Amino acid sequence: MKIEQIEAFVYVALTGSFSKAGEILFLSQPSVSARVKSLENELGSTLFNRVGKNIILSKSGENFLPYAKEILHNVQSGKLAIQKENNKTEGKLVISSVLIAAYYILPQLFEKFQKAYPKVRLVIHTGHSHHVLEQVLNYEVPIGISRAVNHPLIETTHLMDDEMVLVIYPDHHFSSRKTVSIEEVAREPLILFNRSTYDWSLTYGVFKNLNIEPNVVMEVDSIEVIKRMVKKQVGIALLPRFSINEELAKNQLLKVNVLNIPQLNRNFELIHLKGATFEGIEKLFIDFIVNYFNRKSTNFYL
Repeated sequence: MKIEQIEAFVYVALTGSFSKAGEILFLSQPSVSARVKSLENELGSTLFNRVGKNIILSKSGENFLPYAKEILHNVQSGKLAIQKENNKTEGKLVISSVLIAAYYILPQLFEKFQKAYPKVRLVIHTGHSHHVLEQVLNYEVPIGISRAVNHPLIETTHLMDDEMVLVIYPDHHFSSRKTVSIEEVAREPLILFNRSTYDWSLTYGVFKNLNIEPNVVMEVDSIEVIKRMVKKQVGIALLPRFSINEELAKNQLLKVNVLNIPQLNRNFELIHLKGATFEGIEKLFIDFIVNYFNRKSTNFYL
């Protein structure tokens, strides 16, 4: 019995698909099938049954699965223990992240992680929150970094939240003031996110709740494009505070406080399947990222 056979069996059981298991293991579907078949021959029992297009565990498969998981767990833990002893923690970790976090937040974290563990290779998939959620639900990645998620199969760990702030160009007539009213903001040319996005609902909802119709001159799906439009004095915008750090430092953009509006926070969370257990590099990374954000919670913008 080989560990590769057990690994193939576990991932087929978790995903319900030979092809998805192959994607995770970077194997062809026939290779996964061959490994499972060899394991079945060795055990003398069928581990999966086909019901229509679905692959489900047989009774033997259900009985064997917890032992197979424990074997993988012990092997991974053993490898990590030896790597730590030799100071050679290495391997590959695949995660999924919303693009905004990958662009503005994670580079600092990954820089520190790779300095601490230079032989760990990170593979990062990016997309919108629903893409990250789908990849976690489909066992394509073990963990994701997403906006706030509410799903019965998902467990979340809060990483950080960030406030949406009013951003203007230096020559704007608001630049000499510390605060402005929401009514004044509504009369200015505004650049908002596309209305199909969560950010549109968050920002436009502020005006809607106050029965104010904002002067929206443009809708954009990119923070970088919005910042460029503000710099070119096309309009002003509500943007995440962490996305304008560089521009604020260089005085290319300015932040102005807006009176009489609720705090607009955007939460970011670490997500994974409920009941999932993590060992090895996955646990190493989860502990690292949670500790990192706990340390940064009071001085993220410094």
